[in-house]
Amino acid sequence: MKKLFNEGFTLIELVIIMVVLGILAAVAVPRMGNTIASSEEAAENTVLASLRTAVEVYAMDQVVKNSNKSYPYNPFDELDKLPEGYTNDGYLDADGEWIFTSDNYIAHQRNDNTRHKWYYDVSTGLFGARVDY
Repeated sequence: MKKLFNEGFTLIELVIIMVVLGILAAVAVPRMGNTIASSEEAAENTVLASLRTAVEVYAMDQVVKNSNKSYPYNPFDELDKLPEGYTNDGYLDADGEWIFTSDNYIAHQRNDNTRHKWYYDVSTGLFGARVDY
């Protein structure tokens, strides 16, 4: 029997495979980055929706108790479950951290270190549009 010494891949075949893998990586990596950013934005919207619901429940409880609609100073105080990363130290210094500032802003630091905040109006319980800083 004749032994086959030509088993395996040629250099050309390996180069073609590397080029194809490089093209796939070049297409997939930016899409993955967009997916991460949109998922963080969706998580922020979920936390804000929970805060809106909590302050409205608090306000309705105040109407029943005192016949006067009022809103909490810190909306995080009214949540049953605080968002992961919430701290009350007033400083954004970690990824994924949520804070309520002394000037009535709710702020969040994303994993890419961008910071976003929303104004909370204590008198109406409304949240302002997102501000990037």
